[in-house]
Amino acid sequence: MLPPHPAALIESFTTPALVVDRSGFIQYGNPAAGQFWRVSPERLREFTLWKLFGNDSPLRGNLNRAFTDEISSTVDAYRFDQGEGLPPLFLHIQLDPVLIPDQPVQLALVCFWDQTAREQLAAQEQKQGVMESTSLMMQRLAHELQNPLSGIKGATQLLARKIREVPELSEYASVMLRELERMERLVRGLLSQGGEPPLARTAFNVHELLDSLIWFQRNAREHLDFRREYDPSLPDLVADRDRLHQVFLNLLQNAVEASPRDGSITVRTKTVGPWQERELHQMPPATYFLIEIEDQGSGVPQELLGRLFTPFLTTKRTGHGLGLSISYRIVRAHSGQILYRTGLSGGAVFSVLLPMEPE
Repeated sequence: MLPPHPAALIESFTTPALVVDRSGFIQYGNPAAGQFWRVSPERLREFTLWKLFGNDSPLRGNLNRAFTDEISSTVDAYRFDQGEGLPPLFLHIQLDPVLIPDQPVQLALVCFWDQTAREQLAAQEQKQGVMESTSLMMQRLAHELQNPLSGIKGATQLLARKIREVPELSEYASVMLRELERMERLVRGLLSQGGEPPLARTAFNVHELLDSLIWFQRNAREHLDFRREYDPSLPDLVADRDRLHQVFLNLLQNAVEASPRDGSITVRTKTVGPWQERELHQMPPATYFLIEIEDQGSGVPQELLGRLFTPFLTTKRTGHGLGLSISYRIVRAHSGQILYRTGLSGGAVFSVLLPMEPE
């Protein structure tokens, strides 16, 4: 038989435990609970369950069932905000009525365990599964693209021969062929590696790459104003040109789609060191190329910022949510970083940081 007060049983628990009445007032807290909330066990009696876990806590319904139905219940992965800039915890909470024969339930026992590590591991496994699925999907897509690419390339080569005498049209055909050959290299790499191909680093002028992409976008969106703020002193970038072409194309297309009609898109370049940019403090001390693309759209919603570079996250009706996640992986493969901030106009600013001296 349980003693009149369960304190004697839970005093030695290493698990935080509280005894509460029907209204949620704490009648007792063991030393482990006091340590969790950083107060003495005696002071816990000054609080209610709602003060500790929040007014909107799902424990209200569980507590009512403990007293009215005399049943136990659990709350799994309850998010507990520690405050003071600390990361949240995820708790498993068990709530049991204190049953004494021939007496109505007067007290309930609340015990909880920290399962943050388990939740983080599950989230990491889920993310890894998504990335593996994405890699497999990209490989299948590459296989399906191989044949139509060959056909388009052949037709474009025939077209180039026919219009060789017209310089303007010949330039368009040359650009098409270069882009088709770039796509073929990407497809071959995906098929041969079964995922992301290794980096093929060469030295190239990043401004020439950006100019070629702006040329494409300007022809597709004549109403937009593209502004260049280049640092002409930048040296050649040693990196995988095709892969970075993919990154900056994704970012420019996002900027174009987010921009209002007659808006402007700014592309700027410069070099920075860890002492110049706050975001670089977590990166190895080095000098970095900084390439920024800024639009005048509405920016990224606050609730999406923490998941911005995860696969399949998109706010577009026709988007697939892979562009930013692929760009993130490519930049990270270059030992760089891709960052987001809100610009002065409220639009999106994406910054790509690449080490000037590659590893």
